[in-house]
Amino acid sequence: MKIPSFLILLRIPFSFYLLPVFMFAVSFAPSFHIENTLHLFIILHILVYPASNGFNSYNDKDTSSIGGLKNPPTPDIWLLVVSMLFNLGAIAYSYWLHPMLCIMITLYILASIAYSWKPIRLKKYPVLSFITVAFFQGFATYAITYLFCQNTSFINALDQPNFLMPAIISSLMVAGAYPMTQIYQHQADAKSGDLTLSRLLGIEGTFEFSGAMNLLVFLIMGYFLSNSNQSHLFYLFIIFIFPPISFFTWWFYKVKQNEKEANFRYTMILNKISSISLILYYLVIMLVKNTSELPI
Repeated sequence: MKIPSFLILLRIPFSFYLLPVFMFAVSFAPSFHIENTLHLFIILHILVYPASNGFNSYNDKDTSSIGGLKNPPTPDIWLLVVSMLFNLGAIAYSYWLHPMLCIMITLYILASIAYSWKPIRLKKYPVLSFITVAFFQGFATYAITYLFCQNTSFINALDQPNFLMPAIISSLMVAGAYPMTQIYQHQADAKSGDLTLSRLLGIEGTFEFSGAMNLLVFLIMGYFLSNSNQSHLFYLFIIFIFPPISFFTWWFYKVKQNEKEANFRYTMILNKISSISLILYYLVIMLVKNTSELPI
């Protein structure tokens, strides 16, 4: 039986690459309610992110590789319908859980729509789209997850050391990863009239910018963890980010020899290594938190 194109273009498995920020918030929260955390996982990773993927694909009409799909099928009207139903489902689900959660999820969805919807199309503006993605996939997602998984308010969270700074770090992590996801799409973006940040920077410039963002993450993470009596977590961080940084450096060397190496295949490999490494890091933190008296 042939899988409908709209199901493929929702790219539900691709949500795995957005899981690290969610795991960051859950692992750094003082405590978390399993039921709340599961509800939020379903809202974000089963409804909101696939809806965003689908809506973006419907508007882009991609014929070349996109995140998670080397050869995407042609989108049809069912993709738009299902994507909007997923969005409405996420809004209704979040309202059933808590009105404030509903507001935050709705704002995320509206930003996602504005990113690719033709009349607005933030994707055409390199700096504005970059800031929007970095904020919502980083800071906003961390904040939503951190607040709801432990069922606390924004005001209460401000008094907790693991809220504001890690939320900022989350945005910086996304800022480093986001341009790399565009690096193999320059031709397709030029054809559709989208001046993405990666196109603006150029291929080598994209690597240099992402490298600078990753260095900033490393420095701020070290400062934050060392000054909040959590330096043991920074030592773990160094271990777990070694694989993606090593691959990034090796890939940059190959690209400097031949820019054609900035392709879909290597982008997906970097995404996988980075996501797996960070998720394992956060899982280890959760294990340390449950078995140690060290602060977190």
